[in-house]
Amino acid sequence: MGTRRGAFVAAAMVIALVVAGCGGGGGDSSSAKSISKEDFIAKADAICKKGTERLQKAIFAALKHPQNLTKVSEAEQIKIVTAAMVPNISREAKELRALGIPDGDEEKIDAMIGALEEGLETAEQDPQAVTKSSDVVFGISSRIAGEYGLTACASR
Repeated sequence: MGTRRGAFVAAAMVIALVVAGCGGGGGDSSSAKSISKEDFIAKADAICKKGTERLQKAIFAALKHPQNLTKVSEAEQIKIVTAAMVPNISREAKELRALGIPDGDEEKIDAMIGALEEGLETAEQDPQAVTKSSDVVFGISSRIAGEYGLTACASR
C-alpha cells in the first residue's frame, strides 16, 4: 500500500509540474482571437509553468504532513485531487482558452483542451481514478501538447 501511495505522490508531483498548462474552459474556438503558433507555445508553456508552481503549493497545503510524502493516506490523496489539482488545472484550462488559437490549428488545440477538460471531468467525478493513474486521466492532453511543441504543458 505504501508503494501505491508513493507512486501517487510522485504522479501528483509530475502532474503539478505538467498540469500547469494545457487547459480548456469551454467556448467556441471559431470566435477566439488569433495568435501566432510561436506566441501560443510561449504563453501556454508560461501558463503551465505558473500553474505547476501553484499546484505544488496547493498539494503541500492539502497534506497534513508534507514532509513525509511516502505516507500519504487515501483520504489525503483524494483531497489533493479535489482541493488542489482540479481547481488549479481548471484555472489553467481557462487561461489557455483565453490565449486564442493559431490560425489553422483550431482542431489540434481544441483536441488538446478537450482532452484536458475530459480529464478534469473524470477527476471531479472519480478522484480515485487520478490516484490510480494520472496518465489515464491527463495523458492524452499531455501527448497532444507535446506533439504540438509545448514542453511545460506536455509534462503531465
